[in-house]
Amino acid sequence: MPKRILLLVLCLLASLARAGAHPGAGGERWAGHEVVQVSVLPDRGYAWPRVLRDTSLIFAPADSLRPAQARRFWLKVALPNPSHYTEDAQLTVLPNLDNTLYYLDQNSRTWRTRRAGVAVATDSQWVKGALPLRLPAAATTTCYVRVDLGPRAARLSAVRLQVQLVPAARARRADQFSLLAWLVALAVLGLLLLANAHAYLRRRDRPTAWYLCGQLGAVLYLTAYRGAFKQAWPGPVFSQRLLPDGRSYAYTLNSALMHLSVVLLLLGLVQLTRTYLGTRARLPRLDTALRYGLVGYALFTLAVGGVNLSGFYLDQYALRLDNLLVLALLGLGLATAVTAHRRQLPLARPYLLATVLPLLGVGLAAGYHVALTVDNDGNLLPHLALVAHVLSFSLALNSHLQYLQHALLATERDAAALALDIGQQQLRHREIVLQNSHLQAALRADHRQQQAAHQDLQQQLEANQRELASTALYVEQKNVLLAALQGQIRALHKQRPDQEQALAGLQSVLNSNVYLDEDWGRFKVHFEQVHPRFFAELQANYPSLTPHEQRLASYFHIQLSAKEIAALLNIDPASVRRAKTRLYKKMGAADLLAGRAATGDAPTGE
Repeated sequence: MPKRILLLVLCLLASLARAGAHPGAGGERWAGHEVVQVSVLPDRGYAWPRVLRDTSLIFAPADSLRPAQARRFWLKVALPNPSHYTEDAQLTVLPNLDNTLYYLDQNSRTWRTRRAGVAVATDSQWVKGALPLRLPAAATTTCYVRVDLGPRAARLSAVRLQVQLVPAARARRADQFSLLAWLVALAVLGLLLLANAHAYLRRRDRPTAWYLCGQLGAVLYLTAYRGAFKQAWPGPVFSQRLLPDGRSYAYTLNSALMHLSVVLLLLGLVQLTRTYLGTRARLPRLDTALRYGLVGYALFTLAVGGVNLSGFYLDQYALRLDNLLVLALLGLGLATAVTAHRRQLPLARPYLLATVLPLLGVGLAAGYHVALTVDNDGNLLPHLALVAHVLSFSLALNSHLQYLQHALLATERDAAALALDIGQQQLRHREIVLQNSHLQAALRADHRQQQAAHQDLQQQLEANQRELASTALYVEQKNVLLAALQGQIRALHKQRPDQEQALAGLQSVLNSNVYLDEDWGRFKVHFEQVHPRFFAELQANYPSLTPHEQRLASYFHIQLSAKEIAALLNIDPASVRRAKTRLYKKMGAADLLAGRAATGDAPTGE
């Protein structure tokens, strides 16, 4: 709470204390206890002129009224004024359900009337039933009061009669002091209400909302306690009650609003305790007791109010129980605060410190009404209790808001750190994405290079394959040509027997060119470019193979057909197949001996 508000509250309380400690001097020279005689006449339907002039009507001294004799009574009251000055006074006659004062106006010398009482809908005084009049100096004034006991008085055997006369100045001082106390309390509550409403508008905090509800209940209670609603709307009177001791009560709009204010006050207090301490999660049993206690009190108040509004005055029996329930609910709230403090719940200590003083004040006010009287006699205890309540809980809410602010700052720091960490992670993510893009670009470039190299190798391989095929084709064509030449030589040999020796030499040369082909070396070079280390591995794995078998293995490796190989070697294709079978068997035996997987059997044909 701001320091200026607290200082202003202290100044208002100080002014209230000075007003109560130093009453005004007016009227102190007359004590107001000089009532000498009161006499009573049961009303038999007498009109006022007859009561005034008929000497046969006898007023007898009495200290009580007998409802069995009549429902209405005339009182003759002698009021002495020993002062040398004319004094204004207030006359109060109990019972005061419905009293009518007849007094002589000294100025006009005529009798006037004034009606007052708790059951009088037109009586808008703070204290209903007061009858103002003026007493001449150094004289005894006689006035008359007609007392109406109401229809329910027949249940009583006797009603005590009391007549009180007080100086008007003293009554005004009491009224002014009560008004000042009410205004000071309202000022304090209003300032705190505005301050906390502003705090609630800035931050929608549930404990603050329930505190504001309690403050509204406190304002409504003090206003009803002051009787402001009774002064503004003195009627209607819903129900009334007369007691044997002369006191009388009525249930009005002011009474209904006072009960409603207590419900609002307790609602704000209980809900503030639950939300402030988080009892629903931390103290579930006490939370349940608080909820059911509040609901039970609200239902009780609603039931009592309904009966009072129906015409039967129940507050006479229910008010003490009502205050006992208030005390029980306040005690439960205090027990909750103590338990929370013992369990070291957050903010339990400031809440307990804020709870003790107001609950003590409110408890004393409720206890006062339970033990002494249920009357609203204008004492300051409710004012002080409710002011202490709103002040203490305002300080507790200030601690709560500071705690929330610190928690919010800590959360904001955590959020900032988390945001910074997220930013760093995002930067790292972007860095990784950038690195990945670079790596992918490098991989794509490397892949393109590999593809280019592969294409080059593939092109080279295809070129070698084409050259190898062309070489094999060249050898095949040459061998075909040699075979044709051999056929021609054989034909010439048959035609020219005399040239047999020369043709035999030529035949020998052709055969040597077939089996000792100089182009084999060229074919082998091209073959090893396409199939590197083929002959080295073949020699290492199968050292028993002859050069002719190695040549056959190379032809088989490039998957030349038997006809093509027969043309290259100038032999019959059947011979090629037989040579292939022998080659594969020889290689299979070598694999079996060396423990390797078999190369496979030679096919039996094309």
